Amino acid sequence: MKMDEKAVSEAIGFILILGLVLTGIALVTLYGYPVLVKEQSSTDVKNMERAMIVIQNDMKSLCFKNVPYKESTLQVSGGTLEVIDASSYQGSIEISIGGSHVKQFSPGALIYRSDRSTEVITLENGAVMTRQEGAAGSAMLAEPRWFCDVDPTTNKKTFVIYLMNISADERMAKSGMTTVRMKLNSSSTQAMPVSSGEKVTVEYNSGSSGDYKVAWKNYLTSPTVGMKPKDGFQNTYEISGVNKLVIKEYEIQILGI
Repeated sequence: MKMDEKAVSEAIGFILILGLVLTGIALVTLYGYPVLVKEQSSTDVKNMERAMIVIQNDMKSLCFKNVPYKESTLQVSGGTLEVIDASSYQGSIEISIGGSHVKQFSPGALIYRSDRSTEVITLENGAVMTRQEGAAGSAMLAEPRWFCDVDPTTNKKTFVIYLMNISADERMAKSGMTTVRMKLNSSSTQAMPVSSGEKVTVEYNSGSSGDYKVAWKNYLTSPTVGMKPKDGFQNTYEISGVNKLVIKEYEIQILGI
């Protein structure tokens, strides 16, 4: 029996093997690479959530523990960390007693925007919040320090509000390794009596970092604060039965990032 090898070619085998390799690479690129990017983006966002809570704790140390200066070194991966001065922030918190205006406050913010996803993380007025760019809704990852204190002997209720103002000499933004340096510029306390039957009202307006109305609504109406939405008004909340309102305001200057 005689074998005829006239149709046998090494080129055909090479083309078949190359085709299989390219097909494998294409499948990995099509299905595997997006999964890897998504996982990396999720890791970057989780790291920034923890970093923002570290910065929040540094601010609490400045405000509540009389620490004059704090700095934290962190890795800003997959996005950009930005500082917006209170005067440029646009958002505000307005406080009233019985319909009489008491305080209008613009907090400023530190904002992280992811380059690989739609995640936005904001540190605003002592609260760390997150949302998706272009989508409604938001959530609070770490709460600020507002509370109602009831004197057990007199049964009088004191509503305490902490306001943290972020200031900066210029607009700042940074990616990669960064050191957030800050100091406490000033602090002040206002204590105001609240007449019987009057309500303390808080109105929240979102700033340049995006819409965080849902996050603040969930916090202000939680048992920790105990406010209720004001009928006929949007983003406005009120609390009754308060005998005294205390507003503690702090100005934190970001020296650099």
